[in-house]
Amino acid sequence: MMSDMIWTDPGSPVPREKAHSYQPFNWPAGEPFFLTPPHENAVLPALSGVIEGRRTQRSFGHVSLTQLSQWLWLTGRVMAVGHSEYGFPLTQRPVPSAGAIHPIHIVLSLSDQDGWQLYLPDMHALTPLLISEQTRSEIRDELSPVIDIQNGIAVRFIAEPGKTSAKYVNADSLIWRDAGALVGQMALVAEALACNFCPMGITGHDWCARLKLEGRLAGTGLAVFGSR
Repeated sequence: MMSDMIWTDPGSPVPREKAHSYQPFNWPAGEPFFLTPPHENAVLPALSGVIEGRRTQRSFGHVSLTQLSQWLWLTGRVMAVGHSEYGFPLTQRPVPSAGAIHPIHIVLSLSDQDGWQLYLPDMHALTPLLISEQTRSEIRDELSPVIDIQNGIAVRFIAEPGKTSAKYVNADSLIWRDAGALVGQMALVAEALACNFCPMGITGHDWCARLKLEGRLAGTGLAVFGSR
């Protein structure tokens, strides 16, 4: 006997008649560490082979800075910038985003460092977050009920809903779709780089709540990225 489906309708998004102006969140962060962009002649496998070969894997080795740079370059960097009336620029990136707004921040726990690093897509750089620091072992223990991150990179997808809401009414589903598009691209690029990638089922919103940032930021998922 099948139970009744429970579905919360997020409402259908529509552009606002008059756009809102939004001031983006100012992350408490340290000095940026610039990643070296991939060589322009770097060769990747054919897309058809990547699609056929992609599998979710749960073994995660150490990721080199070269691998991390190429992975972020092909999934998250800013490629072009455009003007907007929303209080922040629109950007073109490797993944699609509703209204070219890109509200999802990429926050990383590196295998050889404590704390969390924020990816700066306009600079292709990492910057340490100046928040209550978690050791790497504490991060691993926190996520262990879901998955053993081993020596991989734990990835948080942290949304800034106010950005998408500046343009759209009922923006929530657009934000979730943006997060999904980013996760899908990351999985394919990881396979192209002969690395492993595993999304988690949890949202990670409790992290925002612990930092008292839930009024501005929202957790929209986690994943692990690691070498083979």
